[in-house]
Amino acid sequence: MIAYAELGAETITDRFPELKEQTEAETDDGEFLPHVVFGNVFNRLTEELLMRDGHLSDETLHRIFDMYEEFAAEGDEEVQNLVQVTLLEPLWDDKMTYDRAEKLLGEHTRELWNCIGSYLRAPQ
Repeated sequence: MIAYAELGAETITDRFPELKEQTEAETDDGEFLPHVVFGNVFNRLTEELLMRDGHLSDETLHRIFDMYEEFAAEGDEEVQNLVQVTLLEPLWDDKMTYDRAEKLLGEHTRELWNCIGSYLRAPQ
């Protein structure tokens, strides 16, 4: 099980060494706030990658969604909340990112995605 209390900068940098500098900048004061750090590191990047032509073949984007799926499948309730509220919800802001993200969801992230649908309307 992936425990929320055990999330740290290395959770990101072990999987995404190319994001080490950005991750460290988000934890300059030494405190790791998962919703803040994950949101600041991944939200803009994920949106930018989804907006590109050829997004379905983008390796980084697949690695991001694979991490989301692992967190959704193996994370405790707080980790699942991180995925749902901080990482997936922002993808509902734009029709293109919404449609493209939907194609990359795994079984467990799709469950969280469907939960979002109970309180947000899909973009038109």
